Amino acid sequence: MKFQFENITQLFVMDGHGVFVWTAVLVSLVVMLWLIVKPLADSRAALKDVSGDITRAALTRGDA
Repeated sequence: MKFQFENITQLFVMDGHGVFVWTAVLVSLVVMLWLIVKPLADSRAALKDVSGDITRAALTRGDA
């Protein structure tokens, strides 16, 4: 099996194209991470909001 690059430096430089390639990889990873974290945070905030609404409604009715 022959590797394309002889050492790690060549892997990062990629004949002058490394800046573009690694920037694209980094941006893609950040976007994918954002697409996972943001909905989870929104869901957690929504659950907290609903919980507060339920508690407030129970206090208003005198159930608590």
